[in-house]
Parts: sequence; C-alpha cells; structure tokens
Amino acid sequence: MTAASFFHRQMPTTFPHEFDRRAAQYEQHAPVQREAAAWLAEWLPEKIESPALEVGAGTGFFTRHLTGRTERLVASDISPRMAQAGRQAVPDVGWIVADATNPPEDGGYHWIFNCSLVQWLPDPAAAFRAWHHAAAPGARLVSGWFLRGTMDEFFSACPEAAPFVWRDADEWKDLLAQSGWTIRRDEAKSFVRHHTDSVAMLREVHNAGAVIPRRIGIGKLRQALRKYDRDHRSEAGVRSTFNFLRVEAVRS
Repeated sequence: MTAASFFHRQMPTTFPHEFDRRAAQYEQHAPVQREAAAWLAEWLPEKIESPALEVGAGTGFFTRHLTGRTERLVASDISPRMAQAGRQAVPDVGWIVADATNPPEDGGYHWIFNCSLVQWLPDPAAAFRAWHHAAAPGARLVSGWFLRGTMDEFFSACPEAAPFVWRDADEWKDLLAQSGWTIRRDEAKSFVRHHTDSVAMLREVHNAGAVIPRRIGIGKLRQALRKYDRDHRSEAGVRSTFNFLRVEAVRS
C-alpha cells in the first residue's frame, strides 16, 4: 500500500471522535499546539480571579500554564479520553467532559480560556455566545486558534483537503464582536515546522487527531503530495506554516 493510499483509507472525517481515538499519543505529535499554548500563555496575569473555565482543554497543554494562578479552575473537553489524559497530567484541576458550545453554567466565570480549538467548531459563533452567557459581567476571554494560511503549502495544492472552512483574523474578530465580546488586544504569529517529506507531515497531523476528508480521490492526493515535496523542500526538509491568532476580549 502506498503512503497516499494509507492516508486516504485511514483518515475519517469525524470530529471530535478522531481526537478521542488519538488521545494517548496526542502530545508527542502536537508540537505546534504546544508552542501555541506557550505563546498564548504569555498574556496570562500572575493571578486569575476564580472561578475560571477552560474549554477544549484537550490533554492539558494550556492548562499547565493556568495551574497555580487561580484557586478554582474547571477544565473541559468533549473527548472523554482527552479529558482523562488531562486529568492525569494536571490532577489539581477540576476536569469534566463537556461540549465547548454547552459549557457548565454554574460558575459566572471571571475568566474563560481555550487554545487551538475554535477552528474545529462547526459553529464557532454559537460557542462564543455560549461562553458569553456563562461568563460574569466584565469577564475576560483569552483564546487562540489557527488562521487561514495554515498548512497552505499543502492546501494550495489540494484545497478540498481542508477539514473545515478557514477564516482570516478579521473574520474571526467580527464573529467575536457579534457574539458580545469586546476585543482588547490581538496578535498573529506564524509557527514553522519541517518534516522529511509530505508523508511525514501528514502522519504527524493524522496522529494528532486531524483528518483529511474522504471525498478526495487517491490520484488527487498523490498529485498534491508530489507537488508539496517538489515546491516546498529545503535543506531543513519540507516546510509547513501554521498561522495562529491570540485574542484577549472582555464580556460586553
């Protein structure tokens, strides 16, 4: 079986079920998400007023930066296995299984956090509104997600491979504003990864839980991988760019 055939056969389109399946190996295959979490954490205050809520916490990349800053933190993820892995990694936090668009409402949360989540949501505006509803007046939202242009080296050759609709920074900020959040500051940054070839890149993405839609023909996928390797190779390997936006907003 060729590498392209493997990915074509193995990559389903379901979310979040694939992340649940990959929970045990997620952290070793998600270096960009780890870097993005550390960059987003630069905006955290030394002390965070309780209660605080993290949605889409996954295995706890960002959660690790929150511990010790607040007395009461609830970390949630829709994937039971992700939440279990997070509970094992960061046991001092109250972990629950919950949908990002239906957060627990028993808090009146003063801070809401998430990292590398919202680009995956089928209706991110609904999530922004739900967080607004769960937040106390004047609450802060610190959030970060991937932007249009992420993995453009691959998607420019095979746009139908995108697992969701990509948005640019202005589109995202408009969604936040329409959902009742006032943006205090925002900043974008590009993270770059190099792999030995396009197959190694796709394998890392796959093992972290991301997926390629089955609607792509095997011939088209092979063609895209060849073009990727040809057009984006250097001495360091083939390049993958990940564009990330961090935002701090206040509940209006």
